[in-house]
Amino acid sequence: MDRAAAREPHGQRAGVGACVSKATRPFPTPLNAALITMMGAFFTTAIAVMVADWATPTAAVGIGTVLGLGGAGLLGAVNIPAPHAERVGLRGLRRQQLLPLLLLLPIALLASEVDNTIGLLFPAPDAQQVVRETIEKLPTDTSLAVLETLIVAVGLVPVVEEWFFRGVLQQGLVASMGSVGGILVTALFFALGHGAGLSPQAWGALVAQTLVLGITFGYARHRTGSLLAPILLHIGVNGMGVAAMAAPLVIAVPGYNAPGTHTPLLVLLPAIVSVAVGAWLLSNETVPEIPVARVVDERDSYED
Repeated sequence: MDRAAAREPHGQRAGVGACVSKATRPFPTPLNAALITMMGAFFTTAIAVMVADWATPTAAVGIGTVLGLGGAGLLGAVNIPAPHAERVGLRGLRRQQLLPLLLLLPIALLASEVDNTIGLLFPAPDAQQVVRETIEKLPTDTSLAVLETLIVAVGLVPVVEEWFFRGVLQQGLVASMGSVGGILVTALFFALGHGAGLSPQAWGALVAQTLVLGITFGYARHRTGSLLAPILLHIGVNGMGVAAMAAPLVIAVPGYNAPGTHTPLLVLLPAIVSVAVGAWLLSNETVPEIPVARVVDERDSYED
């Protein structure tokens, strides 16, 4: 072998059409994720405002979320490197993973307690207005209203939001920042996208509550490797809220519709234990490996 050949990078003199493989960059990066999130929030709000003249407030929320956030998610998803389905989490759950997910559901009570505590420390001047707007957007005063609220809050929003945040964003952020950083930053984007137009106190309380939920959803997504895990958790949390609003005298959920500022310890302690056990059971799950995406750079080289 001559000296020129010895100096060439490995693989460039392997013959005609030699292949050099390089690992592709993850997508989205933190900056990409921030931009996509802002785009999704903007289009969600804009579409909801545009359809508000002919649709109910509940339908406007649903349409805005599906078209705005869902559309932004699709634009981001096309840039995710192969294998796409595995990265997004399009895989099923094993039966033994259902119990931990069920045990994680009381996170709704713990997150609500975070909201209550911040609200007690920093009272929001628009607290009553927030309640009225919530009831207006997600009414439960008639059977038809309950059905519409269930379709939007339990059927559409969890699927679209989890597809966007835990499907499109989290896989790229975990690849870029590691599992802890990726889950936390995804949850932060998820939380910051809620509560636009509120007072700083109300917004801070809602962001803190949603951040706790987002971390839990992200953890379940990461440990199971399935997007179905956070979707089911999100559906369960929203379903508890709708049930509490629809039947306050039948289903008393502390922090949602039960009297008192704080969740009673007799309810809070079992909730903490349940969530801790669920998280521990998931921690024993082996995180599914995603095949390393490769791009092939073909170069023609000829030996003299």
